[in-house]
Amino acid sequence: MVGHAALSEVQVANVAQDVVNQALQTPTGAGSTDSSVRNQQILLRDLGAQVPIELRGIDQSVYLPLSMRLDETVQKARLRLNYTFSPGLLADLSQIKVSINDEVLGTVPAVKGKLGSPQSADIELDPRYFTEYAKLRLQFIGHYTTDCEYPFHTSLWAQVSNQSVLELTTRRLPLRNDLSLLPTPFFDVRDAARLRLPFVMASQPPLDVVRSAGVPSSWFGALASYRGADFPVSSKVPAGHTIVLATNEHRPTGVEIPTVEQPTLKLIDHPSDPGAKVLLVLGRDGAQLSQAVDALVLGQAALSGEQASVGKVELPARLAAHDAPNIVKTGTVVKLGQLVGNSQALQVTGTTLPVIRLPLRLPADTFAWRTEGVPIELRYRYTPPAQLGTARLAVQINDQLVESFLLRPAAAQSTQSQRMLLPFLEIGGTFDRQDLVVPAFQLGSTNELQFRFEIPPVESSRCRDTVLVSQASVDADSTIDLRNLEHYATLPNLAMYANSGFPFTKFADLAETAVVMSDQPGPEEIETALGVLGQMGAATGVAGTRLQVVGASQVKSVADRDLLVIATGPSPAPLDGWSQSLPTHLDAAARGNSPLTRFSDTASEWFTGATPRRYPGKAWTEWKSEGPLAALMGFESPLSAGRSVVALQATDPATLGAMRVALLDPAKVARMQGDLVLVRGSQLESFRVGDVYQVGELRWWRWVWYQMRGHPLLLVLLVAVISLLLALTLYRALRARAERRVQGES
Repeated sequence: MVGHAALSEVQVANVAQDVVNQALQTPTGAGSTDSSVRNQQILLRDLGAQVPIELRGIDQSVYLPLSMRLDETVQKARLRLNYTFSPGLLADLSQIKVSINDEVLGTVPAVKGKLGSPQSADIELDPRYFTEYAKLRLQFIGHYTTDCEYPFHTSLWAQVSNQSVLELTTRRLPLRNDLSLLPTPFFDVRDAARLRLPFVMASQPPLDVVRSAGVPSSWFGALASYRGADFPVSSKVPAGHTIVLATNEHRPTGVEIPTVEQPTLKLIDHPSDPGAKVLLVLGRDGAQLSQAVDALVLGQAALSGEQASVGKVELPARLAAHDAPNIVKTGTVVKLGQLVGNSQALQVTGTTLPVIRLPLRLPADTFAWRTEGVPIELRYRYTPPAQLGTARLAVQINDQLVESFLLRPAAAQSTQSQRMLLPFLEIGGTFDRQDLVVPAFQLGSTNELQFRFEIPPVESSRCRDTVLVSQASVDADSTIDLRNLEHYATLPNLAMYANSGFPFTKFADLAETAVVMSDQPGPEEIETALGVLGQMGAATGVAGTRLQVVGASQVKSVADRDLLVIATGPSPAPLDGWSQSLPTHLDAAARGNSPLTRFSDTASEWFTGATPRRYPGKAWTEWKSEGPLAALMGFESPLSAGRSVVALQATDPATLGAMRVALLDPAKVARMQGDLVLVRGSQLESFRVGDVYQVGELRWWRWVWYQMRGHPLLLVLLVAVISLLLALTLYRALRARAERRVQGES
């Protein structure tokens, strides 16, 4: 009997060789290809093992996904395993088996004298077992006695470090030039590494070309999702898979670009890197280039063969606010099955049951102040425990306990019928339901619902058969009620921007967003713009097809939009004209800002709606400091009340990269709050400096109570005034009634 644990969901499939051969270009001779070789070191943590792997019991396994790119084949593989065996094991009977697709490729035996101590071992893995979708299996087989064993004895354990390394040497396989393979090889869903995709354009591209680069960067960012994405920009074609954007007038060097009369997509071989591909996105002018880009990300062109011409492109209707694939729509009742792509994610099996994890990404401006919380109607099934009180289900959100329930044993079933009901395509066992409420203060923008089933073995007597494998599932028809949530937020709040791109991602197609840059942006500014647009795509899952990009001199033309400003230097436009709104002023020699007090209380801003600490902005402090500095600033738009500006500014162009890297680092993103974030090298600090403003709408009575939250004396005065008015009204009514009675008696 074997227990299985899955740390990461993966679809395991065997791809037929003839399908692969259709995608791969077969060489005509031994010397006809010169494919590049790539050496990779992949931690088990990167494969889904977020914590060290604990293997317990006589026989337990863990599976990790191994996905190989379509255009790569493994030449050499080695697993450098760091592990520790329990000191109570029998060395000659205990081991860890290493398998790929359940084919045993190596074993790590327990060694007497080294039990209980950290050890390491190198295991050579046969490259032939690496397929597009494969599974790495670590199976622990342990024994502590040659007599009858209790399968869950405390001596039966082994731990594998998630810092263990899988070393791969891969060789690139040349794909045929076929647009039907897109987005492969520029993005391959099988590749778990961060996406790094170069964009090539003219040395001084016009802003309509920059906009045409921004749309596919948001698309590739949506495809990359949790992996993250980086988009280097240059005017020459670098090594590796590359995207080139060009018009007949503005074109880069280093690659042959044909003159076109209509929007065109063309896939060609890389001119200097064998096996790599270059996607040419072409147009006669900026308008045609935009059409080619829109057709690419919307899939409206029939893409096949080496080249495709684009006809008419119609953008879909504007998306409504908060309407995005990656964000749960509030105002409705949502089934938990809708939160996962595969119903198998709602089911677990094993000796120790893994946690069922469901993502719950809410709009960043979700307002839950003074609400009871979010009700959940939970239905679940499980293998019944031996007796009451030995098993339970803990419901958590973001690792915080919401409620815990006892699981009923088989004897507690309401019917003693000998017949068995077999649910169609569902896991069997005891069925139960519970109603619970997730407290509002536990909700954030990015949440994870966690269901932890703890079911001990049915029989624990020594030398008797024991049921090792338990099963549990959450029914897909379970619901979470989001109807009582509204949209209202206090801004600026850079935590909202850093985590989900708000306020720009309120409309997932970026219909109310404008990127503002210098009139002739340099590659660092463009690279930063593409990077943050990729992050917005990852947050929403949608390409920003309605994005607008303007120069600083034209900023007033987009006054009705939320503005993302990217600037460098001491007084860049348009920030030079907004000095009264800025929380800080950057200069290479002297830096000035409103009095900066360490930001310490912004956690309450995230969803509670509490009033943030505010500091006076009258005086300015100036100091001299050597070295580069980058700032992320948020403030209300000086051009339109209620609109927002988020500015990424650096003392020099090269320093913009530090902010871009910080926005890709989850640890640093978690520390971004307030209205000002300063990055000096590896150091990051957040501050609250300027004034705040509100966006969104509330029911009138909730809006009144919310506005009174920080003014208790005013609230008392208001209650007194209302009470006085009611008393006067009642007094006048009673007085009039008394006068009528007197007149009637007379």
